[in-house]
Amino acid sequence: AGMLGRAGSVRELIEAGAEVGAKDVERKTLVHWAAEYGHMEVLKTVEEECGKETLRTLMMEKDELGVTCAHEASGRGHLEVLRYVVATCGEELLREKDMNGRTFAHMASAEGHLEVLRYVVETCGEEVLREKDK
Repeated sequence: AGMLGRAGSVRELIEAGAEVGAKDVERKTLVHWAAEYGHMEVLKTVEEECGKETLRTLMMEKDELGVTCAHEASGRGHLEVLRYVVATCGEELLREKDMNGRTFAHMASAEGHLEVLRYVVETCGEEVLREKDK
């Protein structure tokens, strides 16, 4: 439901008692999938149904490769989602690295998402562009 952007289905599942923090075989949550595919309504639904603190906790979760939902949004160029993640979790999340030492700037630049890079620089400063991966 998170991957497909089905906010109504997410709401129904949560109301039926589904575990909102359940992880798949890659250790991704529905929040990872919603961020990767740019589904803001799913993220907002999780916040409405479960509260901001639960959403924040899920946004901070890392998958099996150390990737957060902010990495996912950056790599796919979903600036609106990234702004929402930062508003929920704080800009320190933009400094997180995955298991390969990649930051959000690495992910965005690898895919050519200049608008995301501009936002990261505005938010964290140019030093984030100098971070080295492994």
